[in-house]
Amino acid sequence: MKKQLLKLTLFAFSCLTTISAISQNYLGVHSSNYAGVMGLDAQPASFVDGRFIVDINLGSANVGAWQNAKYFKTDVMPKWWLKSFKKDTMWMQPDSTLYERSMFNLYDYSKAGVKPRGVYLNYQIDILNFAFHITPKIALGFSAKSRMITNVEDLDPKLSKLAEEGLDFAGLWNLQLNDKLVTMNSMAWNEYGINYGQVVMDKGEHFLKIGGRVKLLQGLASAYAYTDELDYNLLNKDTANNLKAKIKYGYSDNLDQLKDFNANSFFKSASKLGFGLDLGVVYEWRPKYKEFKYEMDGKTDLWMRNENKYELRAGVSVIDIGGMKFTKGGSSRDFSVETSVFDLRVFEKANSFASFDSIIDSLITSGNGWNSNEGTGETYYMNTPTALSIQLDYHIWKWFYINATGNINMIGKRNPSKVKTPHQFSITPSFDYAWFGLYVPVSYNNYSGWKAGIASRLGPITIGVVDFNSLFAVGKVRGTEFFVGLRLPILYSKPNDRDGDKVSDKKDECVDIPGIWTFKGCPDTDGDGIKDTEDLCPETPGLLEFQGCPDRDGDKIPDKDDACPDLPGLALYRGCPDTDEDGIIDPNDSCPTVKGLAAFNGCPDRDGDGLQDSEDLCPDLPGPLANQGCPDSDNDGLYDNVDKCPNEYGSRENEGCPWPDTDKDGLYDKDDACPTIPGPIENRGCPKIEKEEQEILNTAFENLEFASGKAIILATSFKSLDDLAALLIKKPEWKLQIAGHTDNKGDAKKNLTLSKNRAEAVKKYLTSKGVDATKLKPEWFGQTKPIATNATPEGRQKNRRVEMNVIFE
Repeated sequence: MKKQLLKLTLFAFSCLTTISAISQNYLGVHSSNYAGVMGLDAQPASFVDGRFIVDINLGSANVGAWQNAKYFKTDVMPKWWLKSFKKDTMWMQPDSTLYERSMFNLYDYSKAGVKPRGVYLNYQIDILNFAFHITPKIALGFSAKSRMITNVEDLDPKLSKLAEEGLDFAGLWNLQLNDKLVTMNSMAWNEYGINYGQVVMDKGEHFLKIGGRVKLLQGLASAYAYTDELDYNLLNKDTANNLKAKIKYGYSDNLDQLKDFNANSFFKSASKLGFGLDLGVVYEWRPKYKEFKYEMDGKTDLWMRNENKYELRAGVSVIDIGGMKFTKGGSSRDFSVETSVFDLRVFEKANSFASFDSIIDSLITSGNGWNSNEGTGETYYMNTPTALSIQLDYHIWKWFYINATGNINMIGKRNPSKVKTPHQFSITPSFDYAWFGLYVPVSYNNYSGWKAGIASRLGPITIGVVDFNSLFAVGKVRGTEFFVGLRLPILYSKPNDRDGDKVSDKKDECVDIPGIWTFKGCPDTDGDGIKDTEDLCPETPGLLEFQGCPDRDGDKIPDKDDACPDLPGLALYRGCPDTDEDGIIDPNDSCPTVKGLAAFNGCPDRDGDGLQDSEDLCPDLPGPLANQGCPDSDNDGLYDNVDKCPNEYGSRENEGCPWPDTDKDGLYDKDDACPTIPGPIENRGCPKIEKEEQEILNTAFENLEFASGKAIILATSFKSLDDLAALLIKKPEWKLQIAGHTDNKGDAKKNLTLSKNRAEAVKKYLTSKGVDATKLKPEWFGQTKPIATNATPEGRQKNRRVEMNVIFE
């Protein structure tokens, strides 16, 4: 009976509670890129920019129970769980020794430093949760959940041993035992959440999104028990010495009617409405982000929404911030006890929590070291299991990933009314594909220890077990956890583009022929802005007015109907030009810019002589073909166009004109040395100089002498000059050319001056003798015109001279 009493004392709290939810629900799947709405519990930013358009969780549940006091040795079972525990098996008989043969302590309670014991129970039900994208960068979601959590923490191994063996276990008598901080908490609640996620940075390799969930909390039931400084010494099974403790326990007032609790109670609030909050942020490193961009339906730089783009993803979230306020039930207590001797037999009649509480009440009333604490209040606030979650995910290759997630409890130990999650760490390698995923989470927390499980997504079904040992009934089992869910996911997919023209099949009006977005996927082969189905010339760029056919020369006649597609022309000539308007199209016109005749391929015959202008040497003068179209009016063999005297027979040498004979001496001027003065032909038309007259000229030349180096005529020359003057006066039609020359001795300029002065001296002398000065023509050449060598005295003598010649003009 006393054994029953101690168990009742230790687990009276648990009798008021049900089981609840654990830290990382849907372990393994929650980190998947296809977790969808199921991933929002761990990371409220996970859904936005995910692989889902819409994800609806029709229903799912996560159930688990873990403890670190004992383990079940599975090799004692003859068969698997269900077959081994059938009602008709010996295992289920009252005299079965199953417990003794299969349950073993994890640690020896008597050893120093043994860790405190604890229990962690879990249960979560998701009812019609959903999330959806309203834009590519914003997502909304709604969640409705029923959750329950039960914690037993910091239970001393010796107290646990007494609970198992009973107070008559002599091994713990006469020992001063203590358990400084034992807590037992449980809460059941519904929560209704609205989730919001948004992309806040999308810059090349770097991507960041945030999310949050605001929750309305509806408490269904809760209870807590809290001991501080529990000290005792069991003298024997009936008596405890030096009992000292501070104890608080309470529960929601609706549990006073526990017998009336049913399914409808899950929709009735036992607390005032509370508020909760989840916050999260996710960073993704996308070094190959360009590979996930595409162009479709006229838009560029689009993300492939169906692909995971990161190589490394890191997330941080704080979840389950908040709580609810409950009204205490009638049997809630906050009391202390300090007594040197206590008779444990007072609890022998405590066969229920109500009777147990009644005994506590009587003990406080009677005094003897039992005291009720004052000012404890009529309500208590129950915290939800606030935790920090850190996630790290690495993309190994294609559909293979590895995830590491750590959950850190953020609720303090000395808060008497709370539920919380244990610290837990997990590593999950996975194969993560759109409609199938396989996950192998390896995790650790201080209740379950190390464990490895398996989970899978099979289309709409999600299923998993956190520990292989409990699934296959092998090894040492410390608890179990499993989950199952049914979803209706609508995934993003890259638009189908059968013909590869960057126009989705859904919008492609020519789904099997590559085209362009402008024409909804129909081709415009020639790129002229007219789709091929409406283009009469689909392979040649053209104009809309000609149904896609070109008009290269711009003459408003399409090339297909234009005989001259590169020359602007007239419809009259099928698009060919007639520039000179002679009725002959330019391609057939040898002279397209000049109006002409058909007989000459469009070339003209301006003079009408039957010879086209290009072959007519005289295109403006009619002439015979023999003369290449030129006339010869005077028949002198020189065509009129080059005959300066076309009507007078003339000589070709004189440009068709007859030669003149000005002095009428019978010799043409061209052959007449004196064309204006008659002379005999044998003298080239010049008057004949008589012998006597020539001798006078020769004598004057031969006798002409000057003072050395000067222009002074010597007296010996006077007589011959006088005879010359007389002859010139006698012959007024003559003119005398006087030319002065020198040798090359001395300065050339001085020689030129000397030759000038000497010629002028002769002119002056003759003028002084009555010769008309206009008849005299002096010239000088200096040393430039020698008639003999200047290398000898004789030659130089000949070069120093003044020549005199008669000329006729």
